[in-house]
Amino acid sequence: MGTSVLSALLADYRAADLGDRSWWVDLSGNDTDVPRRFGVDAVPDRRQWHSPRGATLWAPDEGTAIGAVLERVSTTGRGVPVVDTGARAFSVAQALHHEPLPEAVTPVLVVSPRPDLLNRSREVFDCWDSMGLLADTVLVIACQVPTLNHLALTELVQNAVTGQVAAVVALDYDPVLGEGTHLDLERQDALAPRTWDAVSELAAHTSSRTTDGRRSVVSQ
Repeated sequence: MGTSVLSALLADYRAADLGDRSWWVDLSGNDTDVPRRFGVDAVPDRRQWHSPRGATLWAPDEGTAIGAVLERVSTTGRGVPVVDTGARAFSVAQALHHEPLPEAVTPVLVVSPRPDLLNRSREVFDCWDSMGLLADTVLVIACQVPTLNHLALTELVQNAVTGQVAAVVALDYDPVLGEGTHLDLERQDALAPRTWDAVSELAAHTSSRTTDGRRSVVSQ
C-alpha cells in the first residue's frame, strides 16, 4: 500500500468525527491513483470531491506549496488536512524546515520492511534529522508484499528508531489493499481489523487533545 492510499484512509477515518472538515490534499502530482481507488472516474473541475466516508478530497494544481495548502485549509477554519506529498521526502524536508508552517504539523514517513528500501531510507532519516524533523515524525512501517516475512525487519527498525522518532506504527499486508481495486464502503468494511487499528493508531499520533486536530504531512 502506498502513502497516498494510507493518507486517504487516515482522512476517511477522521471524517467519522470531522465530516467534510477532514481533508485529504494530494500534492503528489498527476501520478496518484487515489481518485480511481475511491471511485472517481474524473476529478471535477474544482478538483474536489468526497470520499466514501465523507472526507473532502482535494487535488490542487500541481506545484502548490505545502504552506499554501495548510494556510488555505487550516487557518480559514475549513478543516484539518492530511497532506499527501508523494515520494518527495527530501524536498518535503526542505519545505517543512523553511516554510512558515503551523506548529501543529505532524510529519509522517512511510517505509517498507524490505532491506533494499530500508537502506535507501537511511539518507532520508539523516536528512530529516539534520532538518530537526525526525524527533517529531511518526514512522509507519507498511508491508506491501504478502509473502514477505517482515516481522523480524519491522522489529529491527522499531528497535533502531525508538527514541529517535515520535512514534512507530506497524501496518501489516492487507489483501484488500493489495488488490488495488476501488475502496468504496463495502471494500473498506472488508479491510482487516488490524488495518483499521493501525490507521486508528496513526490518527491518535497525529492528533492533539487540545486543538481540533493536528495536521499531517505524509511522505515516503
